[in-house]
Amino acid sequence: MKKIFCCLLIILPAISLSSQQIYLEAGKVISSFAYKDSEGNPPEDLKGTIQGCFGLGYRFAINNSAWHLSFEVSNNNYGATNSDQSLGNYSEWDVSYLGLNVGIDYEFLKPDIYNADRQGFSFYLKGLIATEFLLSGKQKINSQVFDLKGVEEFDQPVYFLKAGTGLNYYITRNNVVFVQYMFGRSILIGDHSGQEQLHYNTHTLSLGFSIRLFNKRK
Repeated sequence: MKKIFCCLLIILPAISLSSQQIYLEAGKVISSFAYKDSEGNPPEDLKGTIQGCFGLGYRFAINNSAWHLSFEVSNNNYGATNSDQSLGNYSEWDVSYLGLNVGIDYEFLKPDIYNADRQGFSFYLKGLIATEFLLSGKQKINSQVFDLKGVEEFDQPVYFLKAGTGLNYYITRNNVVFVQYMFGRSILIGDHSGQEQLHYNTHTLSLGFSIRLFNKRK
């Protein structure tokens, strides 16, 4: 608790009340599984799928600068398929994760908006770290379906590094529509040599809407 309190004391003075936002986004994730068995061999013909994603977040400027911090709760769905034509086997994976994300972005070319009716575009570069927890998952092998809850490679926290870019359109000073692309890759923490390893590679395209809080009228 003391560490959390100290962190809040450091962060709070940097928050600009007039630049706080809440945002909502939804989109599609193109995911792929990078899997290796205990001998380091990947399966053949493992293909990714397109799934949905959703996020709700809070974003604020740091000391009235172009730098912003964000905290987000997300729901991301990943999938893959694999087929062995020689044996006539088909496998399919579908997993859903709850994500807790911390991000930082730099916004540039932001329009000078001094009244509520002014419109304009801006761009930003963004990076984030995320921890994701399995909500549900299943593996289908031919006609059989298996629950992935309790399967170690899936049912453990997944850590992501993500980076991307986005475009904002200011409908007004307080309301923004944005489109965003993020590339992500999961990372393993600890020594996993000689073990089965599963990585996720993701390409996420989303559309969102944000609302500024505590607006100061000029």
